[in-house]
Amino acid sequence: MPPRRALDVSTLCAAVVAECACEGLRRAARAISRLYGAALAGLGLTSTQLAILVATRLRGSLPLSRLADGLRLDRTSLYRAIRPLERKGYLQIGAGRTQRERVATVTTKGEQVLRAALPIWQDTQQQFVDALGPRTWGALSAALPQVVAIAQALEARPATRARRSRRPASGLREYRRNPFGIGPHLS
Repeated sequence: MPPRRALDVSTLCAAVVAECACEGLRRAARAISRLYGAALAGLGLTSTQLAILVATRLRGSLPLSRLADGLRLDRTSLYRAIRPLERKGYLQIGAGRTQRERVATVTTKGEQVLRAALPIWQDTQQQFVDALGPRTWGALSAALPQVVAIAQALEARPATRARRSRRPASGLREYRRNPFGIGPHLS
């Protein structure tokens, strides 16, 4: 087995800052979360809590496990965000179909806070889109579901397969051929 080359830590650290998809998207997510969070602060809501209320309102009574999956939140983060919503009376958490299942429902008070929050969201969203530019926003908005799908597909791969190739482009080519890793790709 050939000896491994010594890593140039400084070069790789610079690459993480400049090129890392995870770091770049997390940095962008933190910045946009602060923007929307500041706008919603007067209502005592975070952007995550607004997303929870919106998702629950759109889908009616929703099991917490499905809510967590749909919002791509781990269950601990979901429960931490839900507790204040339940305490304020915006969500009601009740029993589900099984003993372990818990279901969230938006209350009348939750509907009222949504009526107050959604115009704030609209204004913040419009300011952001105007500042970014509608074309850039359209391209970014269209790419976000693909980012989620690719991350989920790569995460679902066995660890040994994910580490096999050192060239990220090959993994992306494989994803494009078979995005969900199911059966042979048919062209």
